[in-house]
Amino acid sequence: MATSLTQADVDRLEQAIVSGELRVRFSDGREITYQSTEAMLRAVAYAKQQIAEGSGLATATPSTFAVFERD
Repeated sequence: MATSLTQADVDRLEQAIVSGELRVRFSDGREITYQSTEAMLRAVAYAKQQIAEGSGLATATPSTFAVFERD
């Protein structure tokens, strides 16, 4: 059974990341304990992608960013 992800789920994941917790209880009652913050960040990215695709806002090309450092 597939579960639909919501912005509230993304918000809960992001709040847990900021607070340093690895356990999240979602709006549908599921509770997940992640292995690491990195796993949670991947879950946030996945959830945002699924929400965007569901709303028709997804782009065909993934976004990238650059980091510039000054010497």
